[in-house]
Amino acid sequence: YGCYSRRARALVMNISTGGGTLVHEIVHPFIEANFPACPPWFNEGLGSLFEQSAERDGHIVGLPNWRLSSLKRAIGQKKVPDFRTLLAKNGDEFYGDDSGVNYAASRYLCHYLQDQGVLRSYYREFTLHQPDDPSGHVTLLRVLGERDARAFEARWRTWVLGLSFTG
Repeated sequence: YGCYSRRARALVMNISTGGGTLVHEIVHPFIEANFPACPPWFNEGLGSLFEQSAERDGHIVGLPNWRLSSLKRAIGQKKVPDFRTLLAKNGDEFYGDDSGVNYAASRYLCHYLQDQGVLRSYYREFTLHQPDDPSGHVTLLRVLGERDARAFEARWRTWVLGLSFTG
C-alpha cells in the first residue's frame, strides 16, 4: 500500500512490503512537477514500471512483477481495454477499476516501451505533443512506427504472454 498526497506533499506507504512501493510513489511527484497534464495511465504505468526494478548502465529499469499474472489472465479473458480506450480514461474511469487491469496494462505498455528502447523518447514526445494528443495514443503509434493500432496491440499481447515473473 502507498500513495502520494499532493495536498500534504507527502508519500505515505507501508514499506514492509519492500522498496517497490517507495519507488512507485516517488514517480508521482516527479510527474506532477514535470508533466502536470499527464493522464492517469502514464502516471501509474510509469510508477508501476519501477515497482520491480534493477539498475542497468546507471539507469533504473523495470522488470516483470506481480501484476503480470493478472494481466495475462485478463488478456485470456479478453478484458483488457484497447489502448485508445485505456489511454483516454480520466481519473474516475482509470482508478474506478478494482480489477487492477488498468494499472497492469499501463505498466506493461510502459515496460514494452522500455524494452523497445523508446520510453525516454516517448516521454519527451508525449510531453511536447500532449496539448494536441492528450491521451498520448497518436504519439505512441508514431514513436513506435506503428500504423495499425490493432496489429500493434496483438503483438503487445503476445509479448506480454511471453514474459515470466517468479517472485
